[in-house]
Amino acid sequence: MSNSSADTESAYGSSLTKVEPHGTEAIPDSERHGHPRQQFTLWFAANMVLAVMVSGFFSASFGLTVIEGLTAVAAGSLLGAIVMGVLAGIGAKLGVPQQVQGRGPMGYYANYVPIALLTIVSAMGWTAVNTVFAVLALQTLVDIPFWTGAVVIYAVQAIFAVWGHNLIHLINKIASVVLAILFAFITFLSLSQIDLGVELNRDATIFQGGFGSWVTFAGFFFAYVMTWTPFASDFSRYLPRSVSHTKVATYTAGGSFVSLMWLGGIGVLVSSFAGELGAIEALSELTGSWAPLAMVTVVLSTLPVSAMNLYGGALSLLTIGIPVNRVVGVAVTAVISLGIALLMAGDPYGSFYDFLNVLAYLVVPFSTVLLLDYYTRSRHLGQQATTELFDKSRKIEWGFFAWIFGCLFSSLFWNTSFWVGPFSEATSALGDVSYVAGVIGAAVAYFIVRQFPPLSKPKDHLTATEAVSLHETTGR
Repeated sequence: MSNSSADTESAYGSSLTKVEPHGTEAIPDSERHGHPRQQFTLWFAANMVLAVMVSGFFSASFGLTVIEGLTAVAAGSLLGAIVMGVLAGIGAKLGVPQQVQGRGPMGYYANYVPIALLTIVSAMGWTAVNTVFAVLALQTLVDIPFWTGAVVIYAVQAIFAVWGHNLIHLINKIASVVLAILFAFITFLSLSQIDLGVELNRDATIFQGGFGSWVTFAGFFFAYVMTWTPFASDFSRYLPRSVSHTKVATYTAGGSFVSLMWLGGIGVLVSSFAGELGAIEALSELTGSWAPLAMVTVVLSTLPVSAMNLYGGALSLLTIGIPVNRVVGVAVTAVISLGIALLMAGDPYGSFYDFLNVLAYLVVPFSTVLLLDYYTRSRHLGQQATTELFDKSRKIEWGFFAWIFGCLFSSLFWNTSFWVGPFSEATSALGDVSYVAGVIGAAVAYFIVRQFPPLSKPKDHLTATEAVSLHETTGR
C-alpha cells in the first residue's frame, strides 16, 4: 500500500472498524478529525498508573514533610505537563509525529540518533516497567507463571496499538472513567494511612537538605512527564489544522497534571510507610481486604499506557528508516519489550529504571531544541515546515549539535551509578539541577548555531505531498 496521502484520502477518518493506515507521513486535511478535549482523557488515562504512585512513595526517602512532598509533585508535574501540552499543539499544526518533527532542527539522518536512543528505548523500557507491575498484580489474583501473564498482557496491548489512533483514544476515554472510579476507591482506602504529622527527617536515605531534596523530588515528576514528550504529537496530529494551539496545550497539560497530582499526591501522603515496601505490597497494605480490586486496577491501568508506548515505539522505528510498516513495528517493539520485562521480572525499579531516568536528562535538551526551532524558525515557514521534514537532502543540521551540547553540559551535574559529573557535589545542596543545565546548555547552543548558514540546502521545489511520496517508504 502506498504512503501517498492521495492513496489513503478519506480511508480512515474517525473509523473504529479500520486499522489505522498511516505511519509517519503527514496526515492530510481530509483525514483530520477530533476535538482538543480528547487530549485530556488520553493523557489522564496514560498517567493513571502505579508507577506514578510509587514515585510519590520516595517522598519519605528524601526526608520531606507532607506539604513539601505535595508541592514538589505539583511543581514538577505542572512544569512537565506544560511542555507536553505545547509540543502536542505543534502536532496539530504540522500533522506529523513528534519523532518526525525532530528532523526540522536536527536534519533527516542526524535525527536518527536521538530517536533511536531516546524514544525507542524509552517506549520499550516503560512498557516493560508497567507490564511487570501488571503481571505481579495479576499473579496475586491468578496462579500463573510470570511469562504467561506477560505474553497475555502484551498481546492485548499490541492489538490496541496495531488498531491505532482512533481505538487508542476510545480506550483511554473509557479508561479515564473506569480508572477514576477505581483509583478514587483506592484513595478513600488509603486516607486512613495518612500521617500528616510527618516532619523533616534529616536521617532519611537520600536526604540532601530541605531545598535540595525538594528540587530533586520535583525533578522525579518533571522527568516522568518529559519522557513522554518525544511522543506528545503522536496523538494530536490528526486534529484539524485550524484547532487552537492553546486549547490542545491546555487539555493535554490538564489531563497529565490532574492524574500525576492525584496519584503522586497519594503516594506522598502514605510515603511514611509505603516507601519501605515493594509497589504491589504497598498497594495491598493500603487497600487491605479490598486488595483484589486494587490489583485489577493495576492490570487495567497498564493497557492504555502501554498501547501508547508500543504505538510510539513503532513510529520511532519507522522514523529511523527500519524497513517495516507500522503494524510490524508494533510487533517488533512488543517482542523486544517483552524480553526486557522478562529480565526485569520482580524488579521493575532496578538498574534499567535508573537508565530510563538518565534518558530523561537527554530528552530535556531534545525537547528544548524542538520548541526553540519551532517558535523561532519553522512556525513561520507555513506548509514548507512540514515539507522539509521529508527532505533527505537535509542530512544534518545545527540543532543536532545544540542537542549534543545540552546533553554534555547537563552531564556535568549528573550523580548516577555510572557517571558522577565534576559539578555534582558542588551543587548537591541545590538538588538535581541536571535538567536546568540541559535546558540552558541546549538553548544557548541553539541560539549560537542559529546564526550560522544551514548545513544543507533544502529542496524547495517539492510539495509536502511529493515529499511524502518520494521520501517515505514506511508507514504503509
